[in-house]
Amino acid sequence: MADQTLQRVFTRAFTYLAESGVEMTRAHCRTLLQLIDDALVDDAQADQNGAMDESHLLVRTMDLLPAYFPLAEEALPSPKPPMCRSSIGYSNYG
Repeated sequence: MADQTLQRVFTRAFTYLAESGVEMTRAHCRTLLQLIDDALVDDAQADQNGAMDESHLLVRTMDLLPAYFPLAEEALPSPKPPMCRSSIGYSNYG
C-alpha cells in the first residue's frame, strides 16, 4: 500500500510543478524524489506500525516545494487601462 501512497504523492507534486511552468527534466524528477524522501524522514505522523498517512505526507511535500523549486511570482495585470479622455470616445478639448 505504501508504494501507491508514494506514487500518488509524487504524481500530485509532479503535476503541480508541471502546471506551474517547471520543466520536469530528469534532474527535476530526481530533486522531487529527494524532496519526498526528506518529507518521509521529517514526517512525524507515522503510527506505531510505521505506516504513513498520505494526507500528512502530501501536506509536508507541498510545504517543502518552495525550498526545492523556487517558483516565479506572477505579476498581476493592472485592473483597468489608464483613464484618458479619448479612451471613452470624447475628442480632445484644448
